[in-house]
Order: sequence, then C-alpha cells, then structure tokens
Amino acid sequence: MRLFFLLLIFTVVVSESTSAKKLDSLKYVQHKELIFDWDNDIFVFKDFYYTQGAHILYLNPGLRKNPANHILFQLKNADYYYGLGVIQEIYTPKDLIDTLLNTIDRPYAGTLYLRSFVTSVVPDKKLRFTNQLDIGFLGPLAGAEQAQRIIHDWLDLDFPNGWDFQIENRPYINYNFLVEKGLISVPGIFDFIGSSQLRVGNIHDDLQIGANIRIGRMNDFLKGYNLGNKSYSENRDFQFYIFGGASATAVLYNATLMGGIIPPEDHQYFKLKDIKNFIYELTGGAQITYKFVGIRAQAIWKTPEFDGGEEHGWGTIAIYFRF
Repeated sequence: MRLFFLLLIFTVVVSESTSAKKLDSLKYVQHKELIFDWDNDIFVFKDFYYTQGAHILYLNPGLRKNPANHILFQLKNADYYYGLGVIQEIYTPKDLIDTLLNTIDRPYAGTLYLRSFVTSVVPDKKLRFTNQLDIGFLGPLAGAEQAQRIIHDWLDLDFPNGWDFQIENRPYINYNFLVEKGLISVPGIFDFIGSSQLRVGNIHDDLQIGANIRIGRMNDFLKGYNLGNKSYSENRDFQFYIFGGASATAVLYNATLMGGIIPPEDHQYFKLKDIKNFIYELTGGAQITYKFVGIRAQAIWKTPEFDGGEEHGWGTIAIYFRF
C-alpha cells in the first residue's frame, strides 16, 4: 500500500512540475481531469479471480512534456489529452480459505504500475486514439496482499490465506493501443462506437475487438474526455445516459495466469495450452455528470480465462472531476 501511495504522490508532483505557463493554443489547453476508478467483484456478489482494482488517473495539458510521450503515437491535427495514472490490480483463486498451493485454479497475483498515456481525438473523422505505456511490478512489490487483507478485514470477509504462493516479483512493461471509431450517431441522444485494442508486453499480449452504444442525454464522446471539453460551446452541463458493450479478445499471453515469461521452478502455473485463447465480455452501466463532476457505475461479465475456470464478473464505481 505504501508503494501505491508513493507512486500516486509521484504522479501528481510530476504533472504539476511539467505544467507550462505558456502552452500552445490548442483545444486541450484548459482541460484537466482527475479520475478515481474502483473495480470490485463484491458489487456482483463474488470474491475471486479479478477481485479488485484501483485506478487513479490525472489529465493535465502540462503533461505533454512527459518524456514518455516521445514513444506514444499521436494523431495529427487533433485534440490532445495527456495523463498519468497509478493502477493496482488484484487476482485470487476461487478458494481463499485454502492454505495449500492449488495448481488447477487461478494463482494469487498483484500488479502495481504507473501509466503514461496520450489520447488524441479528431472529431471530424470521428476517431479517437489512446496510447499507453505501463511500467511497474507484478508480484509482492505490488502490495496486493496487504490491500486485499485490509479490504476484507474492513468488510468482514473471509481471510485470504494463500498469498504465500503468489506470483513472484517481475517487472511490468506493457504498451497498449486503443482505437475508437464513431460509426452511427444521433447527436445528443444515441451513438454506436466500434473499438479495437492491442496490448503488447511482458504481462499482457492480446487483441480485443468490440463495440459500445450510449443512449440518453449526452455530449459527443469525441468532444471531451469523461467530462466535456469547455472548448466546445455546444457541450451540455448535464448528461445522463446508459451504455452497453460487447467485445471478443484473442489472448496470446497473460502473466497473471502464467507466472511470467520465465516462470519460477518451485511453483506451477498455467501454460499456454491451458489458457483460453478467446475470451468474451459484456458491459453495461450508467453515467451522470453535471458541469465539473460525474459518476459512472457499471458491471462487467467475462467468460472463463483458463481450462476448468468459471465465468466471472465485477462492478465499477468511477468519479470524475474537471478543473
């Protein structure tokens, strides 16, 4: 947990120190956003597999000076949103009480990483591109054991006994590309968005293709981030809409299941032949925003990730603030 908060402090310090007093006169200049995002499967009455995730993201135009942006692809003549984030994710087997190593269930694993990202948007082409670089840890250094035990003690849940068998420390390095394309739109009422995401690194290697719809009172998803960009005068202060989506993922490698590119000899984790090469997800939820603040609630359902595994789901609560 201390590492998580140290990385959070580092994110804020870096973002503020790189803010420039004189910025290019681009549309993104005044858009700053802070995002708190909490995943937990307790929202759907489960407590296993991907069981918890905490995401804190900060967008600031001054972060365009972040050195990592030199290797992050950006569209030309676009609106740019630069950000940093701290992310922790926790994975467990189904049986948390078992004190023995279970080689046929998902291993205990935790990740903690710093995310540098750039989102570039060209509204005229209905195109949004997000590029991410994730650097951190997989293993005990992620602090997942301590975080889960604190949450379980707070909520009076079963004590997780198997963290002694968690995946050992590994570096976390991943490069992710997300492309979103507006396909059908009824301005302010409905939109249909196609998406494709590629992740490459030593933790996740996969390709996802999906689509999402939004229905309600809303701004163009290309003219802002979670909250509207004040540069666009047509953006409404109040938004309320429901959304849903579906995706299919082709999986080549997943270190949280397989223990790392070079798995430790004393523990047995899943091999490539044991994991599911195709995974499907459904998402649904609602979002409400007013001026500089917003909240989103959603649920995710996912097909099994490995042979003998089960379907799984979790919920997400996210809060946004614009400055």
